[in-house]
Amino acid sequence: MKEDCYVKDTAQAISDFVVVEKKEDLKKKEFPLKAAVCKSCGYVELYVDVNEE
Repeated sequence: MKEDCYVKDTAQAISDFVVVEKKEDLKKKEFPLKAAVCKSCGYVELYVDVNEE
């Protein structure tokens, strides 16, 4: 698990949040932040889709 990341609001008309991963070469990679919800109990979990390179 990569720990040195942060959440950023992209300031769109409908706010979209992204998780930003800081890489060792000082570049950054952004992943759209998504949510999952259980309609039975109301549990909410945040996640990102990560594509293996």
